[in-house]
Amino acid sequence: MRVRIELEESDVENIMEAACNEAMTNLWPVSIAIVDEGGHLLAFRRLQNASKSSVQIAIDKARSAALTQRPTSFFEDMFRSGRPAASLHGVIPMTGGLPIMFEGQLVGGIAASGVKSEFDVQVAQAGLNFLR
Repeated sequence: MRVRIELEESDVENIMEAACNEAMTNLWPVSIAIVDEGGHLLAFRRLQNASKSSVQIAIDKARSAALTQRPTSFFEDMFRSGRPAASLHGVIPMTGGLPIMFEGQLVGGIAASGVKSEFDVQVAQAGLNFLR
């Protein structure tokens, strides 16, 4: 039998706080989503002036990262190179989503949307850094 590690509410709150702090420090108007390992939404925050379109994109990026256990940049790179596997059902090929791993186990996904891709991933990474 395998013991499964899960994110606790306090973990989710701290991850979200770290990601929000990174975005607010840089004045980036983003939406941030955190999902569990099954892609189910655990937390969401739309910062002031974040676009309405960034809401669903952040959720979809986080879900994609969790379900595939890969950064969403992997799929963006595939898509850009013309590889059809980038069109997997439900996977969004946009940089900014990261799987959340803890002690070698997938525990969820985090994503940001609303600014340049490299800044979206910087926000998500700041949230992940809380766990390290």
